[in-house]
Amino acid sequence: MHLGDNSAALPATLQTTESSLAPFQFSTQSSLDVDIDSEHRYTLPELIDIAQRNSPATRAAWLRAREAELAIDVVDSTRLPQLSANVLAGYERVSRPEPGIPELGIGSGRLTATGYQLFPNLAVEWLLFDFGARDAAREVAEQTAIASNVIFDGAHQKVIFDVSEAYFQLMAAKSEVEIDQERLEDAQTLREVAQGRLQEGVAIRAEVAQAQQIEARAQFDLTLANNRVERAHAALIHAMGLPPMTALEVADLSGRTLPREVPRPLDELIETSLAQRPDIQAALARVRASQSGIDLIAAGSRPKVAAVANIGQLHGHVELSDSRFGSIGSMNRPLDEILAGVVFTMPLFDGGRRQAQQAQARIQAEAAEEDLREIRSAAAYQIVEAYNLLHSSLAAYTASGPLVEAGRETYDTSLGLYENGLATLAEVSLAKIALNDARLIQTRAFSDTFAASTALAFATGRLNHRTAPATF
Repeated sequence: MHLGDNSAALPATLQTTESSLAPFQFSTQSSLDVDIDSEHRYTLPELIDIAQRNSPATRAAWLRAREAELAIDVVDSTRLPQLSANVLAGYERVSRPEPGIPELGIGSGRLTATGYQLFPNLAVEWLLFDFGARDAAREVAEQTAIASNVIFDGAHQKVIFDVSEAYFQLMAAKSEVEIDQERLEDAQTLREVAQGRLQEGVAIRAEVAQAQQIEARAQFDLTLANNRVERAHAALIHAMGLPPMTALEVADLSGRTLPREVPRPLDELIETSLAQRPDIQAALARVRASQSGIDLIAAGSRPKVAAVANIGQLHGHVELSDSRFGSIGSMNRPLDEILAGVVFTMPLFDGGRRQAQQAQARIQAEAAEEDLREIRSAAAYQIVEAYNLLHSSLAAYTASGPLVEAGRETYDTSLGLYENGLATLAEVSLAKIALNDARLIQTRAFSDTFAASTALAFATGRLNHRTAPATF
């Protein structure tokens, strides 16, 4: 790992704002099975690709985006005629008293009609005018779909960020293992030197015991470092959505270089980034959808005009009976029926339902605007925080170079003096500890800079799948 020159640019992930929606398509089946090659060393872009295709979060976001797009089709379907097949079936019985006919010697009685009807028909209804209701409904659906799409994009960015952060933590932990392994080897060498000096009679047993103590501490630190690698590896597996026992080999950060500074001014970065963050875009779409929701509720109070038509054939059987004369007769004859016309509907009274809905819609719109303001404020803070973290990480890495060189020179000098009896073992131990601390600082600063650049790309809404995070 080494520094680049002053002209080095930010990661490519901080340079592009294109949506990552199109390349990722999911089936409607269950979550994808990912085949992991235990012999292959996966690079960060490969890890991200696996995570994006395996993540339940991105799959759920894609399904919600698809659902929101279908809602637009539902609204558009109301602009076309609606055709339905209907069957009306019923039974009727009517009875009334009838006076007698004294002249004929017929007393009073009852006239009764009984029968059934079966009326299959085709009905067509075409809504012609609704005075803005469908336009408002479509605007609500469109803005909801926009919000769902950018949330899907944000879900991908979150997966990229989580995997990248876990990857850089793993790389830092592995580097610490390498340093602690070298420290153990140096401690073993130091112990062998102390034992040799004891045999030559130029050292005392206390020096050997001290060297053994240093070796034991180095072994202890190496054990802790290996444990951190295991935990970081498990965190990476979890971020990728893989089973905990997955065997996964990961490529390191060799060959990557860091810039000396972040070239873009902070105020310019904030100004250009706020409109690109998925959460802000989604919040803005929700504001527009809530405003259209007010129009949709208001349109419910306006009249509607629809063209209707009905064609069918009436089938029935009717019997008439008169208690004065007995059964009179029956009728069983189909009748064709055709009806066409225009229906005008005007809501008059609904018990205050529309007024309550309008109040709800206004409150939702106000709340959406407040949410947008809060998200913008939080986003600006996150950008500033990530920007400052990247600056400090770069500064720490730059400063660590001379620190490591000075520590290495001090240790080499102390070790040479000790071998010639001109320095104590404690002095050599302190020099080695200082060198290891400097190397750990440099290693951590190197990984922190990559992590900070990824965090800045995530905070500015520029993190996507096309380029590996933190590629300078």
